[in-house]
Amino acid sequence: MIEYQLSFSREHQINKLADNTDFELLVIGGGVVGAAALEMASNSGIKTLLVEKNDFSSGASSRSTKLLHGGIRYLPQMQFGLVRESLQEQKKLEELIGGLYKPLNLLAPIFKDDGFADLPKIFQNNFIAPKAFKAGLSFYDFLGLRNKEKRHISISKEEINKNFPLLKKENLSKGFLFNDAQTDDAKLVLTILRNAVEINKSLAVNYLEVIDIKNNIDNFTVTLIDKIYNEKYLITTKKIIAATGVHTLPKEYKFKSSKMRFSGGAHIVLKGDPLGLNNKGVLLPKTEDKRIMFVLPWLNNTIVGTTDTEDFSGTLDNPFANKKDIEYLVRHVKKYFSINNVDYISSWSGVRALIGKDSTSSKNVSRGHYVNNIDKNFIQVAGGKLTGFRSIAKESLESLFNKSFEMKKLEFIDDLIKIQDEYQSDELETCIRHYSVAKPLDYMLRRTHLSWFNEEGGKASLNAISEHFSNKNSILEETLNELRAEGLTEINN
Repeated sequence: MIEYQLSFSREHQINKLADNTDFELLVIGGGVVGAAALEMASNSGIKTLLVEKNDFSSGASSRSTKLLHGGIRYLPQMQFGLVRESLQEQKKLEELIGGLYKPLNLLAPIFKDDGFADLPKIFQNNFIAPKAFKAGLSFYDFLGLRNKEKRHISISKEEINKNFPLLKKENLSKGFLFNDAQTDDAKLVLTILRNAVEINKSLAVNYLEVIDIKNNIDNFTVTLIDKIYNEKYLITTKKIIAATGVHTLPKEYKFKSSKMRFSGGAHIVLKGDPLGLNNKGVLLPKTEDKRIMFVLPWLNNTIVGTTDTEDFSGTLDNPFANKKDIEYLVRHVKKYFSINNVDYISSWSGVRALIGKDSTSSKNVSRGHYVNNIDKNFIQVAGGKLTGFRSIAKESLESLFNKSFEMKKLEFIDDLIKIQDEYQSDELETCIRHYSVAKPLDYMLRRTHLSWFNEEGGKASLNAISEHFSNKNSILEETLNELRAEGLTEINN
């Protein structure tokens, strides 16, 4: 058997796959749950392969609102278990993911005649709403077993005006500051995968699609196709976890796939700090469709989101924020902030898999996860919040194996955090060698956020970036088409 240097480059991974075709576990899906399952399985000595049909973290795991939050909005929906689990996960993640866990203070302002969208109607009047929200925050702190330093505090109108000078003063009465956290979701996924590959010696390949699964009673035979070189691979595996998000399984397993609903979530990016957040977030208390929304600092810019719509533009692989989504987000920024023009530099949209009946509004559908037993030794997991990724992966593994699994504290955290959000030749080469970059957009959107933080999706850097890849001309055309599919550029020449 050929020995390969431990490198999380796609070239090394695909070469290893040619010489390794028998596995104990196959993980389908390279989002955050799949990545965590790979890390935990491989650190337990289980021979595991992870495959992703697109790029790693190209689905919902790079299109979130970037919050590792406890889910305060789910308290009025009586989802206490989900909130408690998320708050407990916050503490674990702070220890495990280091600098990828960033504590964040959020302001919940109270406006007269506005209330809070997620509170029951009986609690919406001007007298009761502040007391009800304070009670909810107290319960939130209690469920999270938070010490005094991390508990919420009341903040006066005068203090809000001083700390958030652009937040509208009209009808503002008071507010609350509470603690949550945020992350760089795509870099979190890639860091977990690098740990699984370069430390635990597992195997993870992007742009490798499952096109058929056959049950042989004792194991499964799985046919894979390399979407870059159009080559087929045949592997066997004893067990399968499909962490496929919104996607169904192939062929005859399609009809056994989990039945799910979709929710589109659009965001816009504002350059710098035009809303005067000063590294704090703001919870916008009531949108026109009776939801809450966030305005957040993120990597020296500002993100606004999210929508929650049952319809979305684009495809499940490439959703994008349409004009209606963007106008909705801009409208709500102007509702709460004293700003004439909201100049956004980019946008994105993600599609979430939800549990719930068709008659239930998507904003009220549970954000919990569910595990579907597809076949003996074969499960599919979907749904859940970003904060719960570790516990979801752990539960999935423990449902297949008679043992306990834990995620190890991550290495290489600073390596990807320090990669700049602008083109650097040496950093791109690092991403090719250690973060499995196979295409320019892998680098521009998920190893960096160059395409989100620059006009026209960072198209100005594309010529230089394409020099690092073979067949430059076809790569250029393909990448421009991909930028258009993401809604990041209107120009394709």
